[in-house]
Amino acid sequence: MSADPGQRPPPGADAALASAAARHAAIRWVGVPLLLTGLLLLVLAILSTARGGPWGNVPLGLLSTGLGLAAFGANHDAAMALAWRARSNGVALPDGLANELDTELQKDRSAILALRASPRMALVMPVVAICAQGWLAARLVA
Repeated sequence: MSADPGQRPPPGADAALASAAARHAAIRWVGVPLLLTGLLLLVLAILSTARGGPWGNVPLGLLSTGLGLAAFGANHDAAMALAWRARSNGVALPDGLANELDTELQKDRSAILALRASPRMALVMPVVAICAQGWLAARLVA
């Protein structure tokens, strides 16, 4: 049974949006070290291939790097979409998140308004990136 689209969310749901936005804003920074380790693994894969190692590690290095970036991007998009939704429902955001949302809205308002939050996917992306990087690291060590 689906909820009526015109129905108002239960009290506290709006505050939960702000809390989730702040959580994703913090989690997105996990993507930075994942991007850097992905780049390092890519360089190591290229060097390994140059020394006669399997060429299949290079695409895995590219995948690992891209997933690190995607981990940051998915959580950033989720944070901005949830923050916008919370603000439009009248919920006060933490100062840092409110300032960042204002900056993003000034840069490209239509892009922020078009975002659709995918919080579950955003939480899964860092795990997928870690798994891919672990797999590549194991292949490079073996």
